[in-house]
Amino acid sequence: MNNNYSKAYVEVLEILKYIPKEDLEKIPQDILQTLKKSANKNYIFKINKELPFEKQVLMEETKAILANFFRDYWATDFQREQIKLKEKQDEQELEKNKININYDEVFNRNTTRETKIAVIEEKKWYERFLEYIKNIFKRKKKND
Repeated sequence: MNNNYSKAYVEVLEILKYIPKEDLEKIPQDILQTLKKSANKNYIFKINKELPFEKQVLMEETKAILANFFRDYWATDFQREQIKLKEKQDEQELEKNKININYDEVFNRNTTRETKIAVIEEKKWYERFLEYIKNIFKRKKKND
């Protein structure tokens, strides 16, 4: 198991001690048992009661688990819909930013079938790759 997650489980369990009982009961018992079973027994985490929750130093994995708990168990239907819309927008943005590359074209995989020797061109593969990327941006700039 990822050591960060086993530590995050300790942090989550500590934070859950401060959650109202009615909210805690919304989390399925099997999930809570898994957290307890998988928590790092050597890692110690305590909430600093002097600091507001937003200022607590938490692992990113802890924040992600708590965000999932909020979305799945504590959010209102409206909040849940807003979260799902935001997640969908973020996913679409990631997809939009991906560059489609035809690797056969980039690496020009021409081989002579009879001799099974690759044809060596004047330009190095990385030069062709950089040229290809530049052309993509030039085409994109023309279309904008």
